[in-house]
Amino acid sequence: MVARRFWNRIVPEQNKPAFYSLNLRKWMCANLKSGWTFKQNVSWRCFFGVAIWKLWQGRNLFNFNHISVDSEHMVNDVSMRAMEIHRIHNSLMCTGIERSVQWIAWSPPIWPWCKLNTDGAAKSTGASSAGGLIRDHNGNWLAGFCMNIGSCSVMVAEFWGLLQGLSIAWEKGIRWLNVEVDSLCVTQLLTDNHPDYTNEYTPLVRFIKDFLRRDWHITLIHVYRESNFAADFRANYALSLPLGLHFLPCPPIGAVSLLTHDMYEVIYPCLIPI
Repeated sequence: MVARRFWNRIVPEQNKPAFYSLNLRKWMCANLKSGWTFKQNVSWRCFFGVAIWKLWQGRNLFNFNHISVDSEHMVNDVSMRAMEIHRIHNSLMCTGIERSVQWIAWSPPIWPWCKLNTDGAAKSTGASSAGGLIRDHNGNWLAGFCMNIGSCSVMVAEFWGLLQGLSIAWEKGIRWLNVEVDSLCVTQLLTDNHPDYTNEYTPLVRFIKDFLRRDWHITLIHVYRESNFAADFRANYALSLPLGLHFLPCPPIGAVSLLTHDMYEVIYPCLIPI
């Protein structure tokens, strides 16, 4: 029934008779070869492929873990994942441009700036979380948080992490702030005008944009994951905590080595277009 409700929300009325009348083999072939564009130039075959994968995951969650998946949530999740795949596929990383290994490190901001790193995570089990930390110009810990969200898409988790990080920075009186996230979609959705991309996340996006417009000096940029390991650790660490937001007055023991690496600007290899 979830699959039926899912497809009914997506497939146009005029296409439903053909969509539901084919046998399995013809149905798969027709959709994977379709030249139809879903929305925002995302191909239907891309959306269809992601949808099949997520419906299969939802079926397994129900059969083995007795967790029901809401069809509306799945539509939003599939839409955002398909859009992100489309963006990545059409980015410089995937257009045949030669790439080379470059060495990436987290770097402290210049005084009087502080730096906020955030990240979000969503597991195949449905569990989602977010985390982040704020450091000064010497790389010293100022604040940190973890958030066990429950069940949501990875994009929602990314937005929650960013929103909580901005809120903590503002409450601590920080007025010079560099913000780094490793989700290119998040930075593009917040800096570009793409209303169709933010329909499902309008409240979170609006709250974040309100923070960005406040009376402070703030920058928001995308960084590679290799310079965001400390925030990534907190997002995953949150899954071991009870549901809700948890403030961290000091770094968790498992994160000390990552913070030390960042403080000394330890470098990691990363493939980057030339």
